[in-house]
Amino acid sequence: MRAATASSTRRAALALLAGALAIGTAGAAIALAAGTLQTQRAHAGAISAVFSFRYDRHDVVSPYTGLHLTITRDGQTLHDAAVHSALCDSFCMPAGTGSVAVADVEGDGEPDVLLNLYSGGAHCCYVVQVFRYDPTTHGYATLDHIWGDPSYELEHLDPGPALEFVSADDRFAYEFAAYAFSGLPLEILRLHGGRFIDVTRSFPKLVGADAAGWWKSYRAGVKGEFGLGFLAAWAADEYNLGHSATVSQTLTRLQRAGELRSSPGFGPGGAGFVAHLDRFLKQEGYTE
Repeated sequence: MRAATASSTRRAALALLAGALAIGTAGAAIALAAGTLQTQRAHAGAISAVFSFRYDRHDVVSPYTGLHLTITRDGQTLHDAAVHSALCDSFCMPAGTGSVAVADVEGDGEPDVLLNLYSGGAHCCYVVQVFRYDPTTHGYATLDHIWGDPSYELEHLDPGPALEFVSADDRFAYEFAAYAFSGLPLEILRLHGGRFIDVTRSFPKLVGADAAGWWKSYRAGVKGEFGLGFLAAWAADEYNLGHSATVSQTLTRLQRAGELRSSPGFGPGGAGFVAHLDRFLKQEGYTE
């Protein structure tokens, strides 16, 4: 969702983990001596995690090597292996200076280990590996999730015990406009039973604030023919609020007023944009 004139809610959604869970921007330089073994540590309760790697500033293709994660529980090592994720393959690198965290994200009393990785490249890609303790094997099961460019912030948004992963829907990037003018609607996920569940609609106030920000961005960009990416994010938020009639009526009004103008090279405007948006929202589960 990262665009200009973001609301405070959207800025939070685009932020990386704060405080003890902070993920620094992967693109920022990490001051490491070439070839020196580096370690990052985190712990909560009886769980400790150590993330280690080597960095070679002279290797411009793959400067990070030897990524390794060790997890101990009650002083016993239960995971001790090289880091691998199919979502970033051989280009996996630390997401910043605080790439490893330990937190009870499911609210079940058992802390999970979160390893945050980055693939490099323009606008892509942040990956989180969640290591969940499995009492049946007395080991850790791994769950990978790719965020794309936004990454996430771990928040406690309601009175329940679980934490929420606050992010933005990266599927909207480039779909209706250049990246700089793409709106990415609010996305809130929760980890439950070993899988990520979309719970965005459970937080209408946050969704409403996000929608208001994208509408403002659209109005600011419409005259310059770069507002449709923001308008698409607004429509997605409004659908998550159950306002399908509002979206339909608004798009009809804007089309009649000639305000659905597309940037050159980024798909149709007018009725073509409305049809494209409708298909896309259905495809991605925003509408039935």
